[in-house]
Amino acid sequence: MTGRLKDKVALIIGAARGIGKGIALRFADEGARLVLADSEAEAGQASADELGVPFIRTDISQMSDAEAAVALSLKQHGRLDIIVQNAGIYPWQLIENTSADDWDRVMAVNLRGTFNASRAALVPMKAQRSGRMLYTSSITRPHVTSPGHRNYF
Repeated sequence: MTGRLKDKVALIIGAARGIGKGIALRFADEGARLVLADSEAEAGQASADELGVPFIRTDISQMSDAEAAVALSLKQHGRLDIIVQNAGIYPWQLIENTSADDWDRVMAVNLRGTFNASRAALVPMKAQRSGRMLYTSSITRPHVTSPGHRNYF
């Protein structure tokens, strides 16, 4: 690897598995110092243990959890250079079986979670006068929908 992230501090939210874990592995290979966050405590801790980095269980739909993840990054490394907001949920469910609470949970994690991560990271990044915010999203169904895709954005 190139080491282009050498000594950069990155908080990766949604890092327990899949794309988020892949991002964490790549960032580590590039020399970044990491903190991993995820709502799945066991899988998240396992990924963090594999990389030898701190982990914090985070429900990104809650501002207090976003702030706690940023605070851990600052406590461990003294700054935050990069935040990756990769957390998202995708419950496969027909609309007639979807409750208002189900709908609200998807919106809280996928949309408000992005706001929470950005808002929490903005404070230290503004103070440092630098920082990067990276977001992942899906283009699985950008223009059409099908049964089971009732509230996925």
